[in-house]
Amino acid sequence: MSKVVAFSSGGKDSMHALYLTLQSGINVDYLLFVKNGSKAHRLNSWLLELVSETLGIPAVTTEKELPAIRKTLRKLKANKVISGVMITPEHMDWYQEICDPIQVEHYAPLWGKKPIVALTEIKNLGFQTKIIEVDTSMGSCKRWIGKELDTDVIHEMEELEKEQKINPSGELGAYHTFVLDCPLYKKKINILDSEIFWENSKGYFVIKDANLGSKNKLNHE
Repeated sequence: MSKVVAFSSGGKDSMHALYLTLQSGINVDYLLFVKNGSKAHRLNSWLLELVSETLGIPAVTTEKELPAIRKTLRKLKANKVISGVMITPEHMDWYQEICDPIQVEHYAPLWGKKPIVALTEIKNLGFQTKIIEVDTSMGSCKRWIGKELDTDVIHEMEELEKEQKINPSGELGAYHTFVLDCPLYKKKINILDSEIFWENSKGYFVIKDANLGSKNKLNHE
């Protein structure tokens, strides 16, 4: 039987896309982490074990070369992949380059959505999102590193976007995120130990230890 595979870094866009996919009634069989992209995602990739556990969806890791990704998708018997691409045509082309030769459909539920609208949506849905990488040369503020992507940060991004100083989607590399909690999680991810370090204009938030804990719910009984 054919399977649905969601590309996931654990970041806001891949998790938002997964949420919309599941809400639309499409079942997702696997999460797929590709060893490319941001340094912070690679440094924090071990957390996908916790993401997989709290979602109840098996996670698979693959190398970044296109033949390796295609081989993994064939092994998983994928006929559809999900991505969090929102605004970048080159990213869409990358997925098509993977999918077309093996006749796999690419579904990007965020495509064409305005970034600030998407950020506001996930905040309103209750996503708890940590900023794990910033690049000040791309318009991000140094103080954002390690902070939650909250209403204040979203407002700052909106103002910077008006001044054409940042692309608030983060797709161009201004910042990267990791989702600690969202409506899909059975348990939230608690950070037990972390560190921040800088390399030139880039800051990294590395989660060194974490576990799954109960979600704070109001007791209506």
